[in-house]
Amino acid sequence: MRSLTTTLCLFLLTSCSETAPPVSAVPSPDVEVAAPTVVLPTLPSRYGVPTSARWAIGGKWVRRDLTVVANPNPNPEPQPHRDHPQGMALSGDGGKLYVALPGTEAEPGNEVAVVRVAAGDTRPRIRVGSRPWSITMHPGGRFALVTNLYSNYVSVIDTRTDRVVSEIPADFYCHTAWISRDGARAYLSNRYLGQLLVAQLSLEDDVLKGEVVPRGGFDGASFANADPGTPAEVLRRRCGGAYCHGSERSGFYAGPNGPRALASAAANSVAGRPDESLLLRAVLPVSDAGIADDRTIPNNHNGGRAVLRPDDPDYAVLADWIATARIGPGIPIGNPGSRPAAMAADAEERFLYVANYGVPDVGVVDLEKGEEVSAIHVQNLPLSTSTWHDPATGAQRLFILSGGLGFGAPSERDPYGGETVDRDHPVAQFSVLRDPATAKLLPLKRQRVLGPFEAVDGTAAFKMRDIQNDITAVDLRRLRVPEGGPDYALLANRYEAHDSWVRYTSDSAEAMANDIRGDIPPDLMRVVGAQPMAAATAGDSLYVVSYGTFELVRYRIDAGAREPSDLLTPVAVYETGLGPRDVVVGRSGTAADGLVFVSNSLGETVTVVALATGATTEIVVGDLSLPVPATNAERGELFVHTSIFSVDQDTACLSCHPFDSGDGRSWGAGQVIGQLRDGQMVSGGLLAIPQMRGLFPIQPFYFEGTHTCFDGQFDDAREHVAAIDFVQALPGGDLTSLTHPVAPDERRIMHEELQEKVSVHDEGKRAWDLDERRDEWMRRQTMRYFGKAFVFSDFQRFIGEFQAAEARLLPNPYDQNNEAVLRGRALFNGTATGCGTCHPPPSFASKAQSLTHNREATLPSLVTMTRRDGTYTLMSPSFTDRLNGRTPDVQPWEEGRVEQEEGRFTTFQLRGLFDRPRSLLHHGRAISLREVLCTPDHEALGVFKFAPLRGGERIRPGGREKGFNETRRRGEGRYIVDTHGGTSHLNAHEIQDLVAMLLAIE
Repeated sequence: MRSLTTTLCLFLLTSCSETAPPVSAVPSPDVEVAAPTVVLPTLPSRYGVPTSARWAIGGKWVRRDLTVVANPNPNPEPQPHRDHPQGMALSGDGGKLYVALPGTEAEPGNEVAVVRVAAGDTRPRIRVGSRPWSITMHPGGRFALVTNLYSNYVSVIDTRTDRVVSEIPADFYCHTAWISRDGARAYLSNRYLGQLLVAQLSLEDDVLKGEVVPRGGFDGASFANADPGTPAEVLRRRCGGAYCHGSERSGFYAGPNGPRALASAAANSVAGRPDESLLLRAVLPVSDAGIADDRTIPNNHNGGRAVLRPDDPDYAVLADWIATARIGPGIPIGNPGSRPAAMAADAEERFLYVANYGVPDVGVVDLEKGEEVSAIHVQNLPLSTSTWHDPATGAQRLFILSGGLGFGAPSERDPYGGETVDRDHPVAQFSVLRDPATAKLLPLKRQRVLGPFEAVDGTAAFKMRDIQNDITAVDLRRLRVPEGGPDYALLANRYEAHDSWVRYTSDSAEAMANDIRGDIPPDLMRVVGAQPMAAATAGDSLYVVSYGTFELVRYRIDAGAREPSDLLTPVAVYETGLGPRDVVVGRSGTAADGLVFVSNSLGETVTVVALATGATTEIVVGDLSLPVPATNAERGELFVHTSIFSVDQDTACLSCHPFDSGDGRSWGAGQVIGQLRDGQMVSGGLLAIPQMRGLFPIQPFYFEGTHTCFDGQFDDAREHVAAIDFVQALPGGDLTSLTHPVAPDERRIMHEELQEKVSVHDEGKRAWDLDERRDEWMRRQTMRYFGKAFVFSDFQRFIGEFQAAEARLLPNPYDQNNEAVLRGRALFNGTATGCGTCHPPPSFASKAQSLTHNREATLPSLVTMTRRDGTYTLMSPSFTDRLNGRTPDVQPWEEGRVEQEEGRFTTFQLRGLFDRPRSLLHHGRAISLREVLCTPDHEALGVFKFAPLRGGERIRPGGREKGFNETRRRGEGRYIVDTHGGTSHLNAHEIQDLVAMLLAIE
């Protein structure tokens, strides 16, 4: 007998608050802390999700630090200790600068450096929590709040004594704090919860203390009492019979155990949304928007029997109880996978604007209502936000730093041209399939016509030439929050200038020979440098640090400009240390007046800029006992994380893999490009961007299984330093007169580079000159930054060492012994789903060649492929080198790999899913874990908070999730379900358990 099934709203799922067991619960020497004890919750969670003791009813906070993830590489290249300076704050008098020193994922720091501004030296460091990230000064400047990523508390420093005087119990991965002007409240952006935690602050015995006040949840008191007409009594009377849910059936319980019944009811409900709660849908008939009597699904209720109707008084009791609930324990932000980070408020402190590392939106939080009411869509991850206010005129601007709009797709739809399925159409686009033995292009008759694009992005550039760096300026006086529920207040996903908003992009967006010109208004190409990472405002200036090019850029703000595009004008550029991450401007009348401070994450220093003279000084705050870079891995990191080697000083691996993760978007990369009849390459397909973490044990990788660590990003590095770009002068110098020392008539025709299918390479021999120019470019750049000359091929080793040296996986904050996680683990490893067959631990990615009997360790596609999937025969650099008669000095035994069969893919690791933006499956079409697991129209699928957009197009009708556990072969109109594991037979409660388990994988 099938009975009531369970569901969990997508938003509730992302508010899971599972914490890991204690590690080294080592207190700061400045704080007296009671010995940690494990306190189990005495009652179930009030939030409807498996939460830690901290957020369960009756639970108590236990001070904990997370344990780092072990390196799977048994013989890594030894790396020097680094502190990686990050967030900063100035004391109230401007006399001291506080700098967080988070260290690395594998060697987290637990100290804050203190710089004496006048003397330019450092005082003894202050010990705080594990991996301190940001520092926010309390109004008045006496106390500083330090967020600690690996600790479930916020450290409070007294700047008079430079000691930690208190700790605010919070949760792991609190990223940034924003404090109200009156100092009474702190909002903590929590990276793994996807929420803002709200803490009340108070001064007690001359010490600043705080307490996070949980909000929301389901009201246990009104549920559990024995009075007639309460939810517990209704469920017990209507559903708790001996043959129904008096004992647990299908994951639901309505018996006499009050706490257990409350937990079950909450887990089956969507807070504030009774119409979407399976607690009610599962017992309503289809005629009343329920599923109880829908015999076409496997989880209908008790053989198809409806129990309630909307006019039933008992229905009203349950619906009212659900309607009064709210998601908690904080303020949920954005869609699933959101990772709220930097925050900024308007002048009135009415709204808080929250940048997200996981979704391409800035959340708009109404501080009076205590909830997110809207969002600003910017079509890329917002890296930071900053607000500016002119008291004289009342002008207000919100500045949003992000990557560019484009993701390598065509600019617009082309139904009568490039999207045609007619092979005889003059501009039909075809696949680029090659002979896997010779790499020669197959004749057109053996290629496949591609047809419709998967998406468009509004920009003319495609592939990685679409990488840019943007600043969006929004007039907050004109921003209107829509009424009637959360919706976008602004779609700022075009390079346009209006009175209400302006979007600027890179000054080098159209600088290279093969860039498409005329796409962007020249007035909007004003962003200097690459990877704008943080910003601060003072007076009429906006200060932006460019992480990728080691610069601090000063922009003049002119809110009264006649032309909207003249709002920002770059007026000065200052050189910083390596990898600037944060910027602080000294306030007028303090000891730091006229100074700007920049923390340099890769350089271990703080740059101090004197605005009056433009002079800069460097203060060492980290560990420079060995100079940077000291190892091949650090050389590779400078390539992967910065833009100093790219030809336009604009592009980096970090552009698509921010923070070694993904940008939450699927990209038109090399594997999904097509060709017109004249050989010109275009892009109309999309590919998911995987994380660059835990790579060593999952080789071969790339979805096609063609690359090792020492092929890896080196292949994509050719996009950043494309040989074809050396046909003209570069922004960094003119090398066009340089030729290769081998005479033209002695040159053998070289196989073209994988990512550079352009007409100039048709001759083959001309590539020699272009390669020599590229090598000279690399020699000059490496001499400047490494003190030694290297050529481009050397970076195959450097990038490989960077990828293999450390796991860079973040420790998982979820409770591994939570009941939902344990149930999900049993399902994952069971034969009924088969998940563990292709995703076995410890990497949760099978690379066993015995499984697929090929070197690439690939499987046939397990989900529907789009028309533009697998349109390109992928080859590793090692394979290309051997075709060209070269024996690589890196892994000389590696013959190189080539995609043997189009449409076969490796299994990718599931580690670190809790911290990944949601662009999943090989084509990135799944945008929640539930979409990956569920078959189409499964009742466990939920509704997105904000209707997902891709290139301005709404991709989920009605905002509902879409299940992708199915295959529909080309030419077939029907679905074959359960092709990516067996899940159609699971009820929604079991899907919830599977998701809980996936989030708990470290």
